[in-house]
Order: sequence, then structure tokens, then C-alpha cells
Amino acid sequence: MRRGAKHQVEEPGQDSFLDIVANLVGILIILIMVIGARATDAMVSADPDEAMTDTQPPIDVQGTRVAAEAVERDIHQIDAKINRQDLEIAYRRNERDKIMQILGAVEEQLESRKSALDTDRRKQLDTIGQLAAARQELDDLKASRQMLEHSVPPSNVIEHLPTPMAQTVFGREVHFSLRGGRVAYVPWEELVEKLKEDAPNQVWKLRDSPRITETIPPVRGYLMQYTLRHGRPSSPTSGGAVAQRQIELDRFVLLPTSADLGEPLAAALTEPSEFLAILNGFEPNRTTVTVWVYPDSFDAFRKLKSELFRRGYATAGRPMPEGHPIGGSPDGSRSAAQ
Repeated sequence: MRRGAKHQVEEPGQDSFLDIVANLVGILIILIMVIGARATDAMVSADPDEAMTDTQPPIDVQGTRVAAEAVERDIHQIDAKINRQDLEIAYRRNERDKIMQILGAVEEQLESRKSALDTDRRKQLDTIGQLAAARQELDDLKASRQMLEHSVPPSNVIEHLPTPMAQTVFGREVHFSLRGGRVAYVPWEELVEKLKEDAPNQVWKLRDSPRITETIPPVRGYLMQYTLRHGRPSSPTSGGAVAQRQIELDRFVLLPTSADLGEPLAAALTEPSEFLAILNGFEPNRTTVTVWVYPDSFDAFRKLKSELFRRGYATAGRPMPEGHPIGGSPDGSRSAAQ
């Protein structure tokens, strides 16, 4: 009996030990749950913008703003160029209208004088010459307008010069070419004089050919090629029209011997220069400066015309298609000066 009693006394001690272990495990579980709850709260309270910022690449706000401002500036520049282009087209349209008015006036004058053809022959010839010059000026303006409509002028200011009524040139005339922004003297009168001297010596070649082409050696960077042909004009006589056989000039062209003749425009307008030295040999107000202008130098022609106007010279512009040489013929038109 005592042994059994002793065994019953030791059993309560083992139960206490188990209770202690169970309590420790419960405390550990509670601690784990508390830590987990706090971690969840910390994640929920975190700044969503900061989390998003950490996961997304940074945006270059300054670079985007600069690009947008550059695009806006380009748009304003394009608008300004379009406005300048519209002004230039309107200016050319006004010039065309003036030429049309001249044509109308000349045609009315020609009609009124047809009845007095025999007594007023000289005046009628002058009127025909003015009409041809006006038509040539109109064609030149049309060509200039087409080129302006297909290109945006780089200048920022449209300069307007007083434009008097164009008149056909019959007085003294000096010629220059304007190509690639370079001004070159064209020895027109010198080569025409050499043509008059050389042509009679070449007439004999037309006995076996309907036309011949000859070349005059270069003068100041230009050589001349001219063509002679047989002509059959009719002369009125008492017995009727009689055909006379004669030799006549078909046409001539002036060909540059180098692609870089002359001087750049800026240098040509600065003393001392070859251009100003030649120009000073001609008296202002009595001399017309004819400029053969190629498409790549229309802007330069405006500057040249302004300087010539300031010095008192009348200017005649002759627009030339690219690749066409300077030339003339008995059927050609005279320059129209302003």
C-alpha cells in the first residue's frame, strides 16, 4: 500500500512540467502572430507612390519639356515663313497686274493707230517693241512666281523698293550675270562688235550650206557662238513683191569659259571690286544695268537691285532657266528697265 501511495505522489510533478512546456509553446505562437500582424500593418501603411516609384523607371520631365518647346518654336517658325511667302506672292501678283494694265493700254493704242500705218510707221514699230518687252516681262514674272511658290525664301525681311513703270531700254546698257551668288561682267558690246567684224568673212561658207555656226575667241571670260543663215525677205516694188536673197544672223550665245567667273556678291558690293570699277565707268541715270539672273541667285538679285537703285542706276532683270546660256537674236526682245 505505501508503494502505491508513493507512485501517486510523483505523477502530479510530471503534469506541472508538461503545463510549463505548453505555456512556452503558446507564448511563442502568440509572439509570431503579433510580429506577423505588425509586418502586415507596415506594408499597408507604406506610400503607394514610393512603391510605384521604386518599380517604375524615372521620367525625364525636363527633357520632355525642352522637346515640346522646340516643337512649338518650329511650328511658329513655319507659320512665319508661310506668312512671308504669302506676302511675296501678293507682291508678285501686284506686279503682274501692273504689267497686264500696260498690255491693255498698249494694245488699245496699237488698234487706234492701225489706220495710220503708212504715216506713223516708226511709232507703230516702237509700240510693237514695247508690247514684246512687256510680254517678256510678264513671262519673267510668271517664272519667278512659280519658283517662289515652290520654295520658301530664307530671308526674314521682305524689302520693298519703289517700282516705277517699266520702260523698254534703248539707251546705253551694261550687262552682268548673277549665278551661284557671283556677279560677273558680260562683255556684250565687245563681242557684238567682234561679231560684226567676223561675220562678213564667213559668208562664203554659206554657198554650200543653209546655215553655219562660228566661234569668236573669249573676251573677259566669255566666248561667242553665232549662227548665220540664208534669208528670203520680200521687198515691195511697183511690179509686186520681189524676193531678195541675203544672209542674216539667226542667233548667238555667250558661253562662260569658267564656272566661277566674277566675284561673290558681298565682295562685289565692297570697294574696291571689279564690279564697282566697271559700274563706275557708266553714268547713273543714263545707263541701264541688265542682270541675267539664274534660279539659285534670285535672293542675291534683290540685294544687288537695292544697291543699284541706291546708286541711281535703272535695273533690268532677265531670269534665266538653269543650264541656258546668255544670248540674243534679231527676233528677241529688249530689256525692260525699272
